[in-house]
Amino acid sequence: MKSQVRAVINATLDALKAKGLIAFAQLPNYSVEVPKQAEHGDWSCNVAMVMSKAVGKKPPELAELIISNLADASGLITSISKAGPGFLNLKLKDSAFQQVALDVLKAGESWGRAAPQSTGKKVMVEFVSANPTGPVHIGHARGTFMGDAIARLMDAAGHEVTREFYINDFGNQVDTLGRTVFKRYQQLFGVKVELAEGEYPADYVIDIAKTWKAEVGDAYLNQPESAWLPKAKAVAIRENLNAIKATLAKANIAHDVFFSEASLHDSGKVRAIVDVYKDRGVTYEAAEGRRREKGDKVRDAESKAAQYADRQKGGTFLMTATYQENGKYVLKDEEDRVILRHDGTPVYLTADLAYHKEKFDRGFDLAVDVFGADHAGHVPRIQSGMKLLGYDETRLKFVLVQMVRILRGGEEVKLSKRSGNVYELADLIEDAGADVCRFIFLMKTANAQFDFDLDDVKRQSKDNPVFYFQYGHARCASILKKAEEKGTRFVGATALTPAQLARLVLPEEKAMLKKMSLLGEVVASAAEKLEPHHVLYYCQELIADFHSYYTQYKSDPIISDDAEKTQGRLALVAALKQTLKSAFAILGISAPEYMESPPEE
Repeated sequence: MKSQVRAVINATLDALKAKGLIAFAQLPNYSVEVPKQAEHGDWSCNVAMVMSKAVGKKPPELAELIISNLADASGLITSISKAGPGFLNLKLKDSAFQQVALDVLKAGESWGRAAPQSTGKKVMVEFVSANPTGPVHIGHARGTFMGDAIARLMDAAGHEVTREFYINDFGNQVDTLGRTVFKRYQQLFGVKVELAEGEYPADYVIDIAKTWKAEVGDAYLNQPESAWLPKAKAVAIRENLNAIKATLAKANIAHDVFFSEASLHDSGKVRAIVDVYKDRGVTYEAAEGRRREKGDKVRDAESKAAQYADRQKGGTFLMTATYQENGKYVLKDEEDRVILRHDGTPVYLTADLAYHKEKFDRGFDLAVDVFGADHAGHVPRIQSGMKLLGYDETRLKFVLVQMVRILRGGEEVKLSKRSGNVYELADLIEDAGADVCRFIFLMKTANAQFDFDLDDVKRQSKDNPVFYFQYGHARCASILKKAEEKGTRFVGATALTPAQLARLVLPEEKAMLKKMSLLGEVVASAAEKLEPHHVLYYCQELIADFHSYYTQYKSDPIISDDAEKTQGRLALVAALKQTLKSAFAILGISAPEYMESPPEE
């Protein structure tokens, strides 16, 4: 409907230009919105205010010109009036609303989605990226669902999307994992050996050792570390990644690419990026990095930076803070960062910079990183590092997700009931269900903190937002099924007649149809903002409107003896069902055909 209104306004402006009444180079970027008050009309437009300066006329004067010269050949607009400083309020004929039901039903599963890859824009979303030293635990859960939803939104908005998982398979952590696996492997042969502090005591490491033993027997039992460590690491990473992928599959998540950090080191790209920075003149050798602002560096004594401060004394520093252009600081970091230690070894940041350079080199127009909020300090370093390579850092976006407390019986859940170890994402999915997890983690902005109460989401009532959400779709399905059982089956989009659709004239019916018409715009906006919750809110509003309508008109029911009106209203229900199903699918939430009615009904 919006596009139809915009087409009439554009045609009117072109006509005014052709008549010599106004002059402009190109059509302006104006808005067509739903008025806050229904009595103001169906749509409100600010075009007269936006382009008044360009055409040399005051907004009220331009608004009057548009009203008196309205180019509406199809008779879409039944009334148009000026309001306030120059707004245009428009009312549309009923058939414009009724047509929405037909449009939705004809579009089917594609309703709300842009044409596949229609923008030609390549987008990469990196998310989860859990260390392959263990399972995906609850600390990764919110970012896991948030990243997948953002990727789904980008896809629905018409972009070419790549979902990527960055494997941290290089460094001390995986070396420690490999040594732990070898010790467990030795124990399986009766060798008495104890785990050292910092090694991995969990049962999954024993399972990895058993798998390795089944594959190689005792081939590495008496070999030197140089022979068995690479093999032990490889099997550990492989098995942990398989477990991670299995957990993600339970969450209805699949990545297109698993990118190895070790591959960056093996290819020489980590070392090479240091040379690139040196050639660009943005590094220096020093005992410690410079700060943009004067004052002592204050660090949390428990932070890794504080714990490993001695290893960072001296080396090659990247000017992530103090680089200037035209005498002004242009980067966001607070201090320059070491990228080569004094012993010549690269730090984690160096590999991360090489990885993000790789993202740009692979031709992505936009790269989105979904990080935990505890990685916030890493963001300005990466942004600065990309800027220092000459890339447009605005092509790199970050979504920082806050931790969520999982509660059961009023107590925070931290341990697995199955293994007694860390509470895994697989545990949460088993306890609550994948749809519930996805809904809860997407229902608020990424930076909002809240509690996820396992007891609340199991209650089958309208106070449970997840139940209420899915029940809206199930109620639509139930009504259509009931109509069929009563011998008044919905005829479908191809057999619907204008006379049947013309019975959709109630204000509540028109309001729902107008809202349905906005799904594509809501999805595109949510994708642009990287905020999936907007689609959830849209669905919740639409479902609330329908529940209210269903209750209010029980004396004038959807299925009645008036066959024509029944078919019109069933068309509304079917269109609503499809709109919700499409929106749910874009978010990755299932749309059940049947659910038990809540007790209050």
